Amino acid sequence: MFKILAKKFIKNNTEFNNPKVREQYGTLCSIISIVCNIVLVIFKLTMGAITHSIAIQADGLNNLSDVGSNLASLFGFKLANKHPDIEHPYGHGRIEYVAGLIIAFLILLVGFQALRDSVFKIIAPEKVTFTIVAVIILIVSILIKLWMAVFNRYASKKINSATLLAASQDSLNDVLATLATLISLILSLYTDLPVDGIMGAVVSIIVLKAGIEIFKDTVNPLLGMAPDKELIKELEEYILSYPEALGIHDLMMHDYGPGRKFLTLHVEVDCNDNIMATHDAMDRIERAVLGKYHILTTIHMDPIDSSDVLTNELKEIVIDVVKEINDEYSIHDFRIVSGPTHTNLIFDVLIPSNDQIKHTILKEQINQRLKAIDPSYFTVMQIEHSFV
Repeated sequence: MFKILAKKFIKNNTEFNNPKVREQYGTLCSIISIVCNIVLVIFKLTMGAITHSIAIQADGLNNLSDVGSNLASLFGFKLANKHPDIEHPYGHGRIEYVAGLIIAFLILLVGFQALRDSVFKIIAPEKVTFTIVAVIILIVSILIKLWMAVFNRYASKKINSATLLAASQDSLNDVLATLATLISLILSLYTDLPVDGIMGAVVSIIVLKAGIEIFKDTVNPLLGMAPDKELIKELEEYILSYPEALGIHDLMMHDYGPGRKFLTLHVEVDCNDNIMATHDAMDRIERAVLGKYHILTTIHMDPIDSSDVLTNELKEIVIDVVKEINDEYSIHDFRIVSGPTHTNLIFDVLIPSNDQIKHTILKEQINQRLKAIDPSYFTVMQIEHSFV
């Protein structure tokens, strides 16, 4: 179904990294979701009023919030594809994350409202009227929501959209919520307990949980979350596949919305190579990364003397010392200045972003271990936290 609709309504539908195609996919999914949810709202609110079921009404209100969410997604995809301007030179891609944030707030609002009504229903229950029509509507609703979940998840993977992935997860939560509503309707035939209010509360909690999860998923990229580790590993391996690239460090990635990533990094190069040829190689790497991963890359060259035997020997000693302290630590920009009485070891130590060790303590630990090997070793080091 997805492929049929994409082929019919989206031009160049296989160019998933094309911003225009992404917008068309987002628009298509949002419109389909809006239509489906409006139909569900009408039927559920109508049947909820007829059967006096707060659970069905809560489920219908949840679908109404979904309409608002879909509208936010629709406008988000439209605005995110606006061209960069003077005030926003990196584009407007993060609007898609803002749209996800709006979705989260709407879901939370509806969840709190439904929970309040459910509590009142438990305190002062009303008789729920069981009808076969209501059961059929709820079953059809479950099937529609399952289809929407699969549809949006498939689309989200194709265009790498957190917003559509959130919509898919929201649809799955709706399936659970509607299933709970269906159970309450059936149980009302066999008990006088306020099952409707209880199941309405369960539905509300499911809705609130979904809202909190979507909120976290959309706030994280806005705050500046760490890039995907698998992507970073793949990028490092790809860049190091070029013979001119001897090492990588100080890698930072900034996310300005789906398909709008910027990468900066330092690449170690041989200081004995021709500078113009090396610079040309870095340009080729930048263009290759842009072409392969659609990531705008800026490389800073760090020259190292890979042919100096003493430098290489001392570098291995320092690496071993640092790894003894913590295997996740690494060094870069290593160089030495030898003198008649001592040798300066100059390097940077890279530690994980969540490492809480005090820099002064770490420096002292490294110094002590190196002094134990050779008292003539003096260090000039900088401690850095990783951004990936």
